[in-house]
Amino acid sequence: MPHSRYRPRVSPIALPLVLLPALVLAGEPEVAGPPQSPVIWGGSEAEPCSWPSVVLVTSEGSLCTGTLIHPKVVLYAAHCGDSEKSIHFGDSKEVNRTVPVEYCQINPDNKGLPHFDWAYCVLKDEVTEIPFTPVGYGCEIEQYLYEGQEIEIVGFGDDLGETGSGRKRWGISKIVHMADGHTFSAGNGAATVCSGDSGGPAFIRYPDGSWHTFGITVGKFSETCDHFNAYYSAAHNAAEWVEEHSGIDVTVCHDIDGNWDPSYLCGRFYDGEPELGYGAWRTWCEDATESGWSDTCGPDFGNNVEADAPELAIVAPSEGASFGDEPTLLDIEIAVADASGFWVHLEIIPTGGDAVSTPVISNESPTVFSEVAFFSGEYTLVAYATDFWGNQSVSVPVTFTVGELGEDSGDESTDSGEGVDDESTDDPGGDGVDEVGETSDDAPGAEGEAGCSCMNLMMGWEETLGLPKMSFYP
Repeated sequence: MPHSRYRPRVSPIALPLVLLPALVLAGEPEVAGPPQSPVIWGGSEAEPCSWPSVVLVTSEGSLCTGTLIHPKVVLYAAHCGDSEKSIHFGDSKEVNRTVPVEYCQINPDNKGLPHFDWAYCVLKDEVTEIPFTPVGYGCEIEQYLYEGQEIEIVGFGDDLGETGSGRKRWGISKIVHMADGHTFSAGNGAATVCSGDSGGPAFIRYPDGSWHTFGITVGKFSETCDHFNAYYSAAHNAAEWVEEHSGIDVTVCHDIDGNWDPSYLCGRFYDGEPELGYGAWRTWCEDATESGWSDTCGPDFGNNVEADAPELAIVAPSEGASFGDEPTLLDIEIAVADASGFWVHLEIIPTGGDAVSTPVISNESPTVFSEVAFFSGEYTLVAYATDFWGNQSVSVPVTFTVGELGEDSGDESTDSGEGVDDESTDDPGGDGVDEVGETSDDAPGAEGEAGCSCMNLMMGWEETLGLPKMSFYP
């Protein structure tokens, strides 16, 4: 969506007039110390898959904490650095799933100032398997960010003096001082932070149960883990900078000026209970719960719903084609158009045998299922489509033969896309759709069959535009 240019809303402020013996930072060597109460100071170990959007950020022996604020963006602290970062989703250093990082960037204005202590990493692929926790923004700041507000803090920091980092922990704290929207401090005898928690989130819960990121852990005025208050930079200020420099719309419910402007990502936020677990990381926390559409500051994105099913047709292979070689590799091409303008979930299913089909997400027409292996036999292919809103349709069937049943290989070969109008790639609603299937309540992914909402369908898909090789046996 269009955004205005970044305009900093803050100006530098003076730090409190106290000495800083040691700011809690990542990467400090672990030194044995006397046993102390578990921390996040005064906190608890997270249950499996609790707080799934809170990640471990490591590099060259250092350790910090970060937050998935967008399916492709992790927010953390600038003082953690940006060199060769690794992002790990999980509950500990031993139980995690590492995801590839495209690049990381720190705020060059940081210079040790807590109100500019921001950094982010862009992931190579979107993480859609778990719900994320967006930055609170726009009217949400006035509603929820104030002195006395309860926050949840989460991190992978030390739990025994100067040791014990690498295990996710959480605790309840309270904002005790606001610094003109730039930073805030929290604690006052409640849970606080230790080394390794740097970059981690301060979450605030909305009435709908969803959690939102309002603070980025900077440090504390203390030499070790103790009850001292922690300091946090304001996440909404960081979001403006992240969006400007990454080009990614991380303010998913607002425009950059704070006006309510929900996108299709304005919903499906993590809303789990702090003390509960939600599955296992080997299955990407399959029980993690999530909110519906957000309407915090205005109408939710669900008001954009449309009821028209996708139009689709199998354009290659053609009806009645025969292929002499056995097995043969075919590029199956499907022309698709959808009024929503979003991605369409496609699946192809051949008749007979134990057919295996891998669905694909696409907003291109034609969509190509590349080099699908077919062994000797007769096949009837049917394509199914489900759009963003859960509308489904089914294509007209296409029948063809392979191997001994085929007369000859002819012009139909592994490159079955010949004859398809090249312009259809640029025009999903163009002439590439030869025949339009009727809508079907029996299509794969229908709500009655899968037991999930159209939103869960859309958000759970991996955003890929191709398929791995498949083999079909009649």
